[in-house]
Formats: sequence, structure tokens, C-alpha cells
Amino acid sequence: MRKLITILSLFIFAASITSCTFQPALDEHGNVSIKPQGQVMRSHGISEFKKIKQRLQISHDPKYTRPIARVAKRLKKVINMPEAEWEFVVFKDASPNAFALPGGKVGINTGLFAIADTDALLAAVLGHEISHATAAHAYQRMLHATATLLGGALLYHALEQNDIDQPEQKLAAYMLVTYLLETLPLSRKQEYESDRIGTIYMAQAGYDPRQSIELWRRLSHHHDTTQKPEFLRTHPEDKKRIHSLRAFMPIAMKHYRAGKNAE
Repeated sequence: MRKLITILSLFIFAASITSCTFQPALDEHGNVSIKPQGQVMRSHGISEFKKIKQRLQISHDPKYTRPIARVAKRLKKVINMPEAEWEFVVFKDASPNAFALPGGKVGINTGLFAIADTDALLAAVLGHEISHATAAHAYQRMLHATATLLGGALLYHALEQNDIDQPEQKLAAYMLVTYLLETLPLSRKQEYESDRIGTIYMAQAGYDPRQSIELWRRLSHHHDTTQKPEFLRTHPEDKKRIHSLRAFMPIAMKHYRAGKNAE
């Protein structure tokens, strides 16, 4: 019985140390704090972006690059990343996607322009993606993965020391539980946060944050409605994202109106 209590205690401890990695970058008033990522993460982002540019085709078509340049110019004024080496690159890819890496590196696929066909919609996309970097979401995931491995190592050691049969199966159960109850929910939390931070960035840059709802409404038509259940996904369902944005919109609109009044 004592062994069981010890193992259960270690199991709970191992799982709990992974639950402390999400540090919100947005308060209840819509104020955004820039989370430090460290030189290692910035260097990694810059290095990975360089590799992506070598691997993928870059578009220099003005119908893509000009609106990105316009929107990026306004967003950079309101996003406080003094150490960012900003770079916005359009890639020839039909999928409607975009991404941002630590260090101020942002990629936009040409396929996205069929959905985000206005500057405001592009601001919603870029604001969302850049917020992943400013909120240090990649760094949080790295810490979470490290904590998960550490917890697993501690648990496995305790299992072996207590002569528990088939410790590998117990460790596998821990990893599965951690993935379902901590890793995936962390990713979904980060997505919700980036949705909200993105509206603040676009609002402060002078774009109507309500267009973020329109963006996700349009994207929902391009996503597979037969996807796996949300608890098995890294991203929330589109309808839940839209509901979350609508609930947050009064705060985003305050920032939008404040910017308009200041003009």
C-alpha cells in the first residue's frame, strides 16, 4: 500500500510540474506583455526561417507583397519587440496559412490571400501569428516538453526502485495522460490567447478588430468539418474560436476606439 501511495504521489507530481508552463501575456483589460524568449529561441527562429526560405519558393508579386508591407508597417509600430529582426516573406503555397517564428520572422502563403483579401483581414492574420512570438508560446512549449521528460524520468526511476512490474507501461500511461490533459490543452490555450492578442494588435494599429471574427468565419469554410474531436487537437474548433472572440470583442473595441480618438 505504501508503494502504491508513493507511486501515485510521484505520478501526480510528475503531471503537475507540466501544468505551470502557461504564463498569460494578456490581462483582463487587454494589456499585452511581451514575454522574454532568450537569445537561443531568437537565434533558432532566425535560423529556421533562413532554411524555410531556401526550401520554399518566394513570391515577389506586388499584389501580395504590397498589402503585406502596408499592414506590417502599421503593426510594427504598435508591437514592442525591440530585438526583433523583422522580416515578412510571401511564399508560393496554395494552402491558406501563415506563421511567425521568434526573432520577428513571419511567413505568409499566397493561398491565404483568397481568404484575407483586405488589409484588415491580413492584420488579423499577422496579429495572431506574431502574438505567438511575443507571448513566447514556443518557449512555453519547450519548457513543457522539458518538464514532461523530467517528470517521466522521475516516475520511471521510482517505479524501478519500488520493483513495480512493467514500468514501461506505467510510463507510457503517464506520457499519454500528460499529452491529453496538459500538452494539447496548452496548445489550445495558446491559440485562444493569440486570437485575443491579435485583435489588440490590429485594433491599436487602426484596424477594426471585428474583422478577426470574419476571418475565422471564412477559414471555417476551408477546414475539414470531419476532423478529430477537439480534445485530440492542437487547435480549438473554429466555432469556439469565434465565440471566444465575440466575448472578448468589447475589450478589443475599447483599444480600437482609443486609437481612433487619439488620431
